[in-house]
Order: sequence, then C-alpha cells, then structure tokens
Amino acid sequence: MRLVVSGGGTGGHFFPALEVLRRATDGGVDTLFVGSERGIEKKLKDSIPGEKLFLRSYPFRGVSLKDRIRASLSLLGGCVSLWGKFRKPFRSLVFGGYTSAPVGLVTVFKGAGLYIHEQNSIPSMTNRMLFPMAEKVFITFEYTRRFFRGKKVIRTGLPVRGSLLGSRLCRERAKELLGFDPSAKLVLFMGGSQGARTLNTLGVELARRIGIQVLILSGERDYRRTSELAKGLGNVKVFPFREDMALLYSACDVAVCRAGASTITELSLYGVPSLLIPYPYATEDHQYYNAKEIEELGGAVVLKEEDVSPSVIVSAVERVLSEAESMGEAVRSFANPRAVDLILEEILEK
Repeated sequence: MRLVVSGGGTGGHFFPALEVLRRATDGGVDTLFVGSERGIEKKLKDSIPGEKLFLRSYPFRGVSLKDRIRASLSLLGGCVSLWGKFRKPFRSLVFGGYTSAPVGLVTVFKGAGLYIHEQNSIPSMTNRMLFPMAEKVFITFEYTRRFFRGKKVIRTGLPVRGSLLGSRLCRERAKELLGFDPSAKLVLFMGGSQGARTLNTLGVELARRIGIQVLILSGERDYRRTSELAKGLGNVKVFPFREDMALLYSACDVAVCRAGASTITELSLYGVPSLLIPYPYATEDHQYYNAKEIEELGGAVVLKEEDVSPSVIVSAVERVLSEAESMGEAVRSFANPRAVDLILEEILEK
C-alpha cells in the first residue's frame, strides 16, 4: 500500500504533512509526497523522506481573472502529471495547499481512498471542495464540524514535530538554561515564523512597565528594531528565531502569540496558558475562531489586535498569570499527542 501525502505552500500545511510522512516511512510504508514548486516544501525538500514530486501551482482565490485561468490550467496540468504516478494500491492524505486539489481529484478518479486533514477551525476552499469525495476527514478544532458533518469526521488533533513530544523540562531549569532568573515569571512573545511587529513592541513595553522577564521571538525582519527597543532592559532577551521550542515552552509561564493551529497545538501539549492575538488578515478570520475555541475551554484570553495597547497587555498578562494553573490544565485538554498514530491507523486499517 502506497501512501500519497500532499500539503504545503505554508508551514501550517507542510509541517504536519511532513510528520505523518516521517512516521509512515519509519513504519515501512511506501510514500510519495506531492508539493508545490513555489511553496516552503521545495526549499525544505531534503527533509522530506521517500519519493517526492513538485508541481507548478498557483492560487485561485483572491486573484485576477487572468491568474484564475493560469491556476485552472496548472490544476489540469497537475492532474496529468500525477496520473501515471498514482499506482494502485494507494491512498491519499491531503492537508491543503495548492497541490491538494490535483492529488484529491486524481485519487477519486482512480477509485482510491481520499483522506483530508483540516488544520484550522474554518476549512480551506480546497478541502471544502474535496470533502464530499473523501473517505474520512480529520480535524483539529471542534468548530470545523459546522462545515464538515457526518460520521466520517474525526477529531484527531494536529500532528506536531516528534521533537516536541515528551521533551518537557522542569520550568526552573529551562529558565536557567535560557539565562533567566529561575524563580521569576517569564512571558514568551512570538508572532509565528515571520514574527509580528506589533507583538514584538508589546513585549518590550510589558517588560519596561512591570519589570517582568520577557523572551521575544521577533522574526528575522524585525530583529534589529526590536533589539534596539529592548536595549538597556536586562529582563528582555530577543531572538530572531529558535529551533529548540521545547525548551522555550518548558520555560515560559505565559505565551503571548498569534493563533495558528500549530502554535495552539504546541502550547496545549506543554500546558502553557496564553494571551492570543489572532492575525487580523488570516483567511476568513480563521485564527480568531481557532483562538475562541481555546478561550471557551478556559485555556486562553483572546484579544483582537485593534483593541490592544500596552496597558491592555499588562492587565491581560497579569490576569493570565493569576489563573495560570487552572488555565494550563484547561489548555492541556486540547492536545492530542497521538494525532499521527490515529491518522495512520484510520488510513491504513484496511
């Protein structure tokens, strides 16, 4: 049985797909990954196990008529390219992204099993299109059931990097390793892989106003500016990025961040209470609905970026710190460390 996996364009689609591929190939499954020439997956191709194929693909949504025609032609071309590659018996798992459409269509036309994973609370246009033809749909957020209904919808949670599973350190020791006072509270500010200028500025302001320890993952583009803002503040450390996220999650008492599915899932695995400020330009405002589900569980406080100011952040962080124990337990209930196992069991069970 060959497993075809597609997901990319952004890290949110690619990294969960990559983790499934790694676990499947480690288990002796023959795999084929299908990605886009234009996505993050092409840059990280050496990290992808098994056979891989990259297609020319373009966005269909939010573009001009000319670009829609180009996208439609690339979809047709992708289907043609994949036809001979999909040898039976096989099953396909798509995570979204430009190449999920041709993978899904060819899978259905060949009479093979199609499976979908939707990371966010509001599903992508591609996953909505493929849903009626899918054998099963795996979801991260309960909110997604409003769009996908039926017995074939299973909440598995989101696959995360294996390095984040079972790696938690004692909080005091983790702070010490990062160069912070282990007996004092630490707030982590992060805006996703690219950083977030607003969050970076708020992190510095929080440290300046109440003297709390702050660690900021600024992103490469805003690293110099944020470092200049934090100059002279001994309670702030600024990094453009860190790969050792298990250490950071172990160390922080509170996180202030965006509300992408991966970020929320990783925080929940470590039981980190958070102040979530959704990215306001996310498609269909899906980050807001991601965040609201965690707030309703009792694991986060949600603020819209338009309502945020330094004084509001101070008040909100102090509130989360005062309820950190109960909020940490609440957010931990969202996580499912067995997400990959559940997905593979469902796909490969027959």
